[in-house]
Amino acid sequence: MSLFKLFKPALACFSIIISCYALAESPLPLSPEKIAQPYPNVEINTLNSAPALIETFAQKHYQLGQVKANNQLPPYYVENLPNNLNALPVQQKTSGFIRLLLPTIKAVNDQILQVRTKLVSLSQQPTKNWSDEEQQWVKALMKSYDVKSNNIKQLLLQVDIIPMGMVLAQGIDESGWGTSHFAVAGNSLYGEHLPAHGGKYLTTPGGHVKVAAFDNLYAGTASYIHNLNTTHAYKELWTLRQQLREQNNLNGHQLVQALEHYSTRGEAYVDNLRALIKHHQLDSFDNVTFNNSESIRIRFKK
Repeated sequence: MSLFKLFKPALACFSIIISCYALAESPLPLSPEKIAQPYPNVEINTLNSAPALIETFAQKHYQLGQVKANNQLPPYYVENLPNNLNALPVQQKTSGFIRLLLPTIKAVNDQILQVRTKLVSLSQQPTKNWSDEEQQWVKALMKSYDVKSNNIKQLLLQVDIIPMGMVLAQGIDESGWGTSHFAVAGNSLYGEHLPAHGGKYLTTPGGHVKVAAFDNLYAGTASYIHNLNTTHAYKELWTLRQQLREQNNLNGHQLVQALEHYSTRGEAYVDNLRALIKHHQLDSFDNVTFNNSESIRIRFKK
């Protein structure tokens, strides 16, 4: 008998042990709003102004036309906003704002898709086959997404991305292309008020309205998407998104029609978002993937 045949059962057992160990070591994905440190562990590039950002993008050959042409996005993460985007020429301001925000939106949506993919996998198995860790993970998601029915199909209706064009359009509209006080001082691009459970906030003059504030643009973007995915006023959005996904037609121009109640402007708000998406071709970024460029982090001095 060969040594291989002699040790084959032992090797098989060892392989199973290694596989189980690897599985145990593989953590279940977190929802993006739960991630305290979302950025790659690389040196932070500190900049002083919006022109310095535009120059950095030029040096890195990061241009929107190239992103659209090859659907490849560099992993360049801008953590906060400069206070002088308005000093730029209009074309540089608009292009610069889109470029600084795109990788953040992509990273948040990718994280949501990791959670969703795992949920889809679990939904196709009997719950008795779930590990204790998986059961607790799903239970925590049910609580976070306010799913009281304990129905994983309902959870999957809510745990999904917001298309890139829609996020960009709302960020543009609500923050004035990244120039509002709340955007610059609090990384709050999407007009979120302080939630009932509290958190960091800034106030309007006179202190009448509390606006949510965040440590960085990733946290602000993750919170905004979580708000859309958990607030029951947006049930229409969840249903429409599911329909569009089934039709392989999930995009911002279609989905914004469910945002009539997001703003007091109602239908005029939706029309403006659609105009932004169309004029700036914001839906053209839906299929981008991160390329293999070295990650960079950019932070502005305050």
